[in-house]
Amino acid sequence: MKRILLGTTIFAGMLVAAGAAQAADLPAKAPRAEPFYSSWAGFYLGIHGGYGWGDVNVDEDIRPFSDPNPKGWVFGGHAGYLWQWGNVVGGLEIDYSGANLKDSQSFTFQEEGGVFTQTMTSKIDALGSARARLGWLWTPNLLAYGTAGLGWAHSKISFCEGRDCDTSSESSFGWVAGAGLEYQFNYNWRLRAEYLHYDFGTVTHFGEINADLRVDVVRGALSFKF
Repeated sequence: MKRILLGTTIFAGMLVAAGAAQAADLPAKAPRAEPFYSSWAGFYLGIHGGYGWGDVNVDEDIRPFSDPNPKGWVFGGHAGYLWQWGNVVGGLEIDYSGANLKDSQSFTFQEEGGVFTQTMTSKIDALGSARARLGWLWTPNLLAYGTAGLGWAHSKISFCEGRDCDTSSESSFGWVAGAGLEYQFNYNWRLRAEYLHYDFGTVTHFGEINADLRVDVVRGALSFKF
């Protein structure tokens, strides 16, 4: 009887040891990646850059020139604050962009005394805005939003003949609206793609040239949340 019990005990011990050895040989399961969650509320600063194009409709006859369509790059900075209520995110943002939206047209003509060239250059060299933002979190880290507010622009028109130029510079206020997508990829950093449309109404240059000014901008942005 003692021999039977001893044999049974030894056999059971061998089974336990074999099971432990087999379990040790099995590959360890990788830990499940946890989704990243973070609050959107708080103050942020960032930089942005992109491309813009303007639509300038001149009321007066400026022949031989046509309505200018300036286009080019924009680059600047922004600051804002967001609040969060569940999946709803809203806030305020201000921004400033240096710009090089430019259109140049030349016309060559002949008169008594020689051949002359006239040039008209239209340029938008700065844009700014103060806007409200309101959006919805499609995922905890992806925000789709709309934005609207007050827009500002600084524009110039120059007429040159040879080295003689007359230039008019004006600051204009109007409205701006747009939409975008923003992705928060860790606790502090966000990436954004955004479209903005500015409308400044009628801008008067040289006291007599009235032009309706509109600008569209597409840009990307990188922001840091404090």
